Amino acid sequence: MAAGESAYDVARRQREKAARLERSAELWERGAQGEVEVARALESLPDGWVVLHDLAWPGRPRANLDHVVIGPGGVFVVDAKNWSGRLEVRDQVLMQNGRRREPTVASAAEAAIAVQALMPVPNLCMGVLCFVRDEPLTGWARDVMVCSTANVGEMLTSRQHMLDAEDVQRCVDAVRRGAVRQAGSTRSLSSSGGSGSTTRPRRRRGVARLLTTLLAGVVFVGVLAGGGFQKAGVWMSEQLVEQMAPADPAPTEQPASTEEKQRKRQQRQGG
Repeated sequence: MAAGESAYDVARRQREKAARLERSAELWERGAQGEVEVARALESLPDGWVVLHDLAWPGRPRANLDHVVIGPGGVFVVDAKNWSGRLEVRDQVLMQNGRRREPTVASAAEAAIAVQALMPVPNLCMGVLCFVRDEPLTGWARDVMVCSTANVGEMLTSRQHMLDAEDVQRCVDAVRRGAVRQAGSTRSLSSSGGSGSTTRPRRRRGVARLLTTLLAGVVFVGVLAGGGFQKAGVWMSEQLVEQMAPADPAPTEQPASTEEKQRKRQQRQGG
């Protein structure tokens, strides 16, 4: 191996890793910018429409919904996309630069199904893929609406009216409850490990293992010293009973005095 070759290899791998991280950061920034641009486009919706941003995906705590739009035309789960290249819908198939983008369409449909499960009325939710584009984009990839920031408002408001103002509010409340419930349950599960009854059995099992190890050591020393086996066994039995008892037992009798405890301990040791 030539001088410095291994160091050059490390430097090369570090640069490659840095390049991947930079690319990943750029993609996340593009995605965030896409959500902002779509949110701005949705601001043009008329009165009677409600737009909710960045909600928990029901049933998938680690995933989110970019936008949920609720109005007279129904409930629309909008996935914001900031893609480059040529986009088109051909024979109900979304294409980017001539390549099929089926997983993206399937994800938008699944998001609509998840939100529909929260709704008080059936057949309300529709998946929408909204791309950041200055030119209108119109099409349907099976049951998913495909549009752009240039015409998303027009496509949503042109849908046949199916909800009145009261129904819209009911749907808004249902989505908010569903999103808050999903996010709240995730937090409670992740934060409950440090308190409450869930940690007590684990702590007792650890104490029991420690006492078992100590018992083995004490017994060994007692056997070597002679005559200590019985006393060691009695002492360790008392400790195990004390440690494995409920953490906060209800008192059933008055505690014994210090003199009485000492007298009983001497009687056991003398036996």
